[in-house]
Amino acid sequence: MTTFTKIVIGLIVAALFALVTLTTFIPYPAAIEEARATGFSDSDIQIGLQYSFERRLFLWLAQVLEVGLLCGFALTRVSRRLADRLLGWTWQNRILAALGIGLFFSLVHTLLYVPLGIAGLAHRWAWETSNLDFAGWLRDYSLGWGITLVWESIVIVGFYALLIVLPRTWWLVAPIGGAGLAVAYAFLSPILINPLFNDFTPLKDTEWRAQAPRVQALIDKAGVPVQEILVMNGSRQSNHTNAYFTGFGPTRQIVLFDTLLKNHTPDEIESILAHELGHWQHDHINKGILLGVLAALVGCCFLDQCLRAAMKHEPWRLQSKADPAGLLLVMLLVYLGSWLALPVGNLVSRHFERQADQTSLELADVPKAFIDAEFKLARVNKANVAPTPWNVWLFATHPPTVERIRMARDWEKKK
Repeated sequence: MTTFTKIVIGLIVAALFALVTLTTFIPYPAAIEEARATGFSDSDIQIGLQYSFERRLFLWLAQVLEVGLLCGFALTRVSRRLADRLLGWTWQNRILAALGIGLFFSLVHTLLYVPLGIAGLAHRWAWETSNLDFAGWLRDYSLGWGITLVWESIVIVGFYALLIVLPRTWWLVAPIGGAGLAVAYAFLSPILINPLFNDFTPLKDTEWRAQAPRVQALIDKAGVPVQEILVMNGSRQSNHTNAYFTGFGPTRQIVLFDTLLKNHTPDEIESILAHELGHWQHDHINKGILLGVLAALVGCCFLDQCLRAAMKHEPWRLQSKADPAGLLLVMLLVYLGSWLALPVGNLVSRHFERQADQTSLELADVPKAFIDAEFKLARVNKANVAPTPWNVWLFATHPPTVERIRMARDWEKKK
């Protein structure tokens, strides 16, 4: 192992240790006091902290596994040897060899991850946050792995085709292709992917059909074109409540969890639904794709320079940018880059969520229901209502629950 490799691995381990320490083990008394003042009981706070702490341990174990595997493959001669063997088997076809490397890594990763996944399922059983039995979990896990494998194969084929055909300018074209894939996924998910995991029934054909006029009136008020209003059997997986919009163009749908309809009042349902409508009113999907393209452009430009450097240095000695021996290095760099970009991405996400919260209050005009729903969601989901600031900065895609409740109370006072 070269000195450079040792330094990189050392920096990665040090960074992971720092993140684990800051986001998992250190409580934040000020946040605990603020949650208590907002109306959460000591039991709510402690349950959320403990559950979050235990879940974060599983998260970091998964990240250590991911980093260890990628470093073991990407920063040693293993990647070069694997690529040479696969190139020989595929008559020097670089795309097929890259697919073979991707499949091999995915199989190894999956086999090593399954025990951790089973332990995570047992943990959720202990906390009564999962309704899946082992067979159901294994089915969903296998389906998810298969879908991911197909999707990653499409990405690898497209990536190496661009490297071969456009070796100098691939990094300009790839972000546009990525945006196209994102749109395709959004279009296909409601009709091909989501039904593999859950059943979707038109609201008018369920026991909650009486809610349909009120839901439709809110959608009409928001001016959002929706093709269907569906109920998903989310209770198959857990008691988590939610509503979301999905699809693109003619596949656009609004989906209500059956748990939402079972456990929330009509006003709370309207408030939660209005939040989702806010995302569409503010065009967050398209804005997110555009921001993703800009981020991908920066990332691809950096990747291009890294592939150039890997053509001259050990342990890669790539014959060209399209040498499949560089695939696992690319995967490692993308993985690390996603962590570096996480705070920025989550900052944007929290901004979008605040906009949607504001729209919910204005559109539904039921601030008490908004507040009641936040309390109920936090308790049912065992949410951490007293997160540390660095936890929010690094991980939170939504504003903290306490902040959202305070915002709604301020809005109600100003009304």
